[in-house]
Amino acid sequence: MQKSTIASPSTEESQHNSVDIKENTLESQNITPKEELTPLAKHIRDAIKIQGPMSVAHFMRQVLVNPLSGYYMKGDVFGTEGDFITSPEISQMFGELLGVWFLIQWQNLGKPSKVQIAELGPGRGTLMVDLMRAASRFKEFRNAITGIHLIEASPGLRRVQRERLCSIPISEEQADGGSREGITSALRPDGMQVSWHDIFEDLPGECSMIVAHEFFDAMPIYKFERTEEGWRELVVDLEEDESSPYHLKFVLAPGPTQASRVFAEHPAYDHFKPGDRIEISPDSFRVAHEMAKHINKHGGSALIVDYGKDYVQGDTLRGIYKHNFTHVLTQPGNVDLSADVDFQYLKQATEELVDCHGSITQAHLLHSLGIGARLNMLLAKAAAGRREHLISSYHRLVDPKEMGNIYRVMAMTPLGSPTPVAFEAQSPASTTSSSESPKS
Repeated sequence: MQKSTIASPSTEESQHNSVDIKENTLESQNITPKEELTPLAKHIRDAIKIQGPMSVAHFMRQVLVNPLSGYYMKGDVFGTEGDFITSPEISQMFGELLGVWFLIQWQNLGKPSKVQIAELGPGRGTLMVDLMRAASRFKEFRNAITGIHLIEASPGLRRVQRERLCSIPISEEQADGGSREGITSALRPDGMQVSWHDIFEDLPGECSMIVAHEFFDAMPIYKFERTEEGWRELVVDLEEDESSPYHLKFVLAPGPTQASRVFAEHPAYDHFKPGDRIEISPDSFRVAHEMAKHINKHGGSALIVDYGKDYVQGDTLRGIYKHNFTHVLTQPGNVDLSADVDFQYLKQATEELVDCHGSITQAHLLHSLGIGARLNMLLAKAAAGRREHLISSYHRLVDPKEMGNIYRVMAMTPLGSPTPVAFEAQSPASTTSSSESPKS
């Protein structure tokens, strides 16, 4: 007797039905499919599978400066076509007035015959272009400047900066590459040398005027939560829950970690209650300390401009993509990460090496340096169509509801030197070590 048979569907039909069933199941459960894995997300997941959950600080380093696919290693991510706009990109007035501040500081320090200009995280190079435009109008100061030094790890951004500062075009062949090797120096049309360094410690030993604008907000942080058992570190782990679109998640370490013991277990944080969180950036502490050491030994001054507060905060880490905030763990390598700066923590890093001033608001700094007068000068020469842009840019920089109060400014000057312009109302911060000040 012939057996009855049921025709088997083709492989293609079977796969199609399987997909339909899966999609229908996800729809019925209101589950969002997982987002596509970026190359860096795959690398991070593989690392976690082998080594276990990853600190937030290590996650940030991977996301921002991984040599192969880190966010800043790609090249130009600034401006209207990028993910965010910084103050120098909004108006030339910002960089020009910082140039005026450094001119006044140079005069306050007795007009040293040799001084170098350094910037940490120079972005497109726009701030330095505007700063040098202002500085070059004062012949004595310009003649004292021995060179420009940029602290930049990204080969792609180095090429953007070289084009902006030295008028050397970017070729397609030069635009590729992901290692930290690459451009180290170039000449500007006016003959001044521009040098690039991977880290601040490579800066030559000379009197230096140093600016760090939106640099410290991108420094890696550790996150901690207070529990009934003490401080526990928040770490990054694999997200296996199908209802989450992300491949990674934050979890609380089950017990103390080396980071929680070293950074969070300090008397300064004893007043926090269970459920409270803090963010600590040892890398920021280290760089601020190196800046202070440099000024103490060689002379000069520094300006740090960033968003933050004069105290530790808990949940400020954010992702930024196409001018909007987004989930911190989404699309690693394609999304910028930043956290508010703890200016008090930076001050503590200077120990007894320099006088620290501030923080003050960006609006106060710019008004003290005469941004209103500079605006009027530009308006007097501007075409009708540009006047509206100049006024709008001015308000964006100084309006308390825009950047005026959110961005704050801290200065470092040599011990015992005159109080810098814009900081007169504040006495230098005490940098004496004490048991009440957490150190890293």
